[in-house]
Amino acid sequence: MPLLLTTSTSAALFVGVFFFPRAGYFVAMFSGVPLALAQIAYHRYQLGVGAMVLSGLVVELLTRNPLSLLLYIAWAGMSGVLAGELVRRHKNFSSSIFAISLQMIAFFSFVLGFFYFRTGGKILDRLRQELYHSFDQVVHLYLQNSPSPIPVVDQNLILKMEPELFLSFLSLIPGVFVATVFLTALILMGMVKGILSRKTAAGFGYGIDRWVLWDPMIFFLILSLALIAVPSHLVRIGGINLFFSLSILYVGQGAGVIVSYAKSRKFGRLFWIIAASFVLLQPLILLLLGIIGVLDVWVDFRKIRPSADDESTEA
Repeated sequence: MPLLLTTSTSAALFVGVFFFPRAGYFVAMFSGVPLALAQIAYHRYQLGVGAMVLSGLVVELLTRNPLSLLLYIAWAGMSGVLAGELVRRHKNFSSSIFAISLQMIAFFSFVLGFFYFRTGGKILDRLRQELYHSFDQVVHLYLQNSPSPIPVVDQNLILKMEPELFLSFLSLIPGVFVATVFLTALILMGMVKGILSRKTAAGFGYGIDRWVLWDPMIFFLILSLALIAVPSHLVRIGGINLFFSLSILYVGQGAGVIVSYAKSRKFGRLFWIIAASFVLLQPLILLLLGIIGVLDVWVDFRKIRPSADDESTEA
């Protein structure tokens, strides 16, 4: 029964990414949570691993696409099982985040490298064509459904610049990819630790509500903004990608501030349902969380950083 429940829940959360592009994208990040909980509760039977395999097969059957199996295992399956093992072994929250992220990046790189050599590099051309087709559709939909009318001259100019815009879009993919990986790891660890803190009295370490980044990392974020101002296209692209990668970590820190405040006020489940709905409907709320996370470096909203007189706090 636990195997079937874990399999169905994980597959249902993940398969939405193929049918609901925006909301499904965020919901799919939660699909590793059931696997992590199963791995913790039934680690002797490796239930999380078994559920990962079955869920991947279910996703493949529902989407009728063999690549969806690899995507599920790389994005949700292996990361969920690893998160469960790290929590079960009481690993540090920060080290768990980076371990899960490294595992996802390594597996994606291995799969892409395997298909690259297997197809003689043709897979990159195919991916480029698919991305350009999707990008072209988005541009035309924007021109047709723009809130304010766009003059024909400007429309022609945008269409003429479309190849250059597409190249700029491609150059930002590394940063977006790393940001997605970090966000998935944060959601996995935050949800698993949060659920366990409510369901069991066993100590699994602090969760996202008491998690803080290494404070000097703010200088790397400032550096990324400074690189964007450099009059060099290559340096600017590097700065933007670095900014995307680091800013999502401060989104996690901002989310920790909100979670800590909500727990101290003992908000019920209705609050979390409303908050999740707002994020799904308007992802720009993540920007607000990022700002809160950056301000927390100086303000210390949760008062958990060690002071000069007391360096014994868990943070």
